[in-house]
Amino acid sequence: MTPAPEILIVDDNDAIRAVFGRALRTAGFTVTECADGVAAIERWQSVAPALILLDVEMPRMNGWKTLSELRRLGCMQPILMVTNVNHVDARVQGLETGADDYLGKPCDAQELVARVRALLRRASRRPVEIGGVLHFGDLEVDLSRKTAQRGSTAVPLTNTDYKLLSLLREHLGEPVSRELIVERVWGMRANATHALETHLWRLRKKLGEAGGETNWIRNLPGIGYVLDASVAGPAT
Repeated sequence: MTPAPEILIVDDNDAIRAVFGRALRTAGFTVTECADGVAAIERWQSVAPALILLDVEMPRMNGWKTLSELRRLGCMQPILMVTNVNHVDARVQGLETGADDYLGKPCDAQELVARVRALLRRASRRPVEIGGVLHFGDLEVDLSRKTAQRGSTAVPLTNTDYKLLSLLREHLGEPVSRELIVERVWGMRANATHALETHLWRLRKKLGEAGGETNWIRNLPGIGYVLDASVAGPAT
């Protein structure tokens, strides 16, 4: 049986968390809760929930800073701002900072559940097919088995790393736009492309790219990224 998606509720109001949590559990979701942004980031780093509900006015780290930090760290999960800071400027700020949707309080629990479901449907569209073997110098990456070996040493790649490499392999030697990568790999909208750049930087370090010496994943300014066709050739 497929586990229920985990929804992380981040709100310093105990009553609000209880109401939202009850509605989401009734709808079939797994729910965890945090009372501030610092705890939310720690929870995201440990379990990567399917979606985050995020308040704005919270102690220690408010919603704006939490949202910005999550995206900076590479969080690609949908984030739904749910807050009583609901004027137009606030909604625009939330969406431009990286939120996927914005819902003002007080809100109907049924609408909340409907928006959560809509965001999760969007995130699940067009999954990337993972398959094939790639060679990055002395590093062999088996996309089907999700293994990466440099000699006898395993190199830890994430599921997202494998999906990203698989998508680039689908278009081997051809540019893939940032928007398409974000949509296919993370199911997100184009406003998350800054997090893509952070993720690619980390992936390149794992692959062993070093300045101009190796350039297997090339950045084409204004176009996107291209995976060099040589990586799908025979092992070196």
